[in-house]
Amino acid sequence: MVVLFTMKLSHVNTRNKYVILILIMNNKIRILDIMLKLVTFSVLVLNLSIASANPLIGTWQFVKGQYATDNGLVEAQAPQLSSVKIVSDGHFNYITQRDGKFLYAGGGTYTLDKGRFIEHVKYGNVESILGKTMAFTYIVEGDLWHHTLHENGKLVEKEVWKRIDL
Repeated sequence: MVVLFTMKLSHVNTRNKYVILILIMNNKIRILDIMLKLVTFSVLVLNLSIASANPLIGTWQFVKGQYATDNGLVEAQAPQLSSVKIVSDGHFNYITQRDGKFLYAGGGTYTLDKGRFIEHVKYGNVESILGKTMAFTYIVEGDLWHHTLHENGKLVEKEVWKRIDL
């Protein structure tokens, strides 16, 4: 394009021709800059739309939990119990430690349905939940994910996780 302008501008004196060419080049740089900003904006909008379509996608760190046992509810919280859960599009996995020592890990697939996070446990070292489907109710408030599991009308598990990335 610059060459075409150079040819068309052959009747313009040399000094003015270079000024015109510099202006054309500056406009191209501005256009490239605008295009780069539009692409960046589009990527951000796409990421936000994916995140808003599924607010659970990301990496989560355990904050606290309540668990039903034969002896009643027990509570746990970080840092004594530490766990990281990674949720991608359709898959989840987690690894948990107590006092810095490996406790358990697992994962599988999940679906979201009307405010429920439905885990389908496919692998892990807790045999009692392998192959099990668990439907947690959930809510995300800011960077906190609250989920609760009830079975037969009784609380089984209630946890809070904090987002550590997006």
